[in-house]
Amino acid sequence: MSMTLNRTVVLGEQSITARELTVGEIRTWMKRLAGESEHDPVGAVLLEEISLADLKEMTDATDEQLDGLKPSQLRQLYAACVEVNPDFFALRERIEGLGKSVLERLSNASNETPAP
Repeated sequence: MSMTLNRTVVLGEQSITARELTVGEIRTWMKRLAGESEHDPVGAVLLEEISLADLKEMTDATDEQLDGLKPSQLRQLYAACVEVNPDFFALRERIEGLGKSVLERLSNASNETPAP
């Protein structure tokens, strides 16, 4: 018996369902994150917390549906994605924390003056 967490969000006249990612989908996301540059700057940074591409991956929304939503509606959809994917978002926070830690160490190392 397969049990996937889903949450449907009603946004105006349409309903979009957020779904729980599989481990394989999370691995694919990490590979994409490591190797792909975002070609849509609005989609990449409109919401600080998530890209539109990631919202699309976690929902049954089409590009056209996402384009028709207001930022406040995107936030509602994001909240539903967080609700059904808490482990994914915890992993993402840990990865971001590691990245910040590495950058801080590199920054501190570049500020050190070499011994004569």
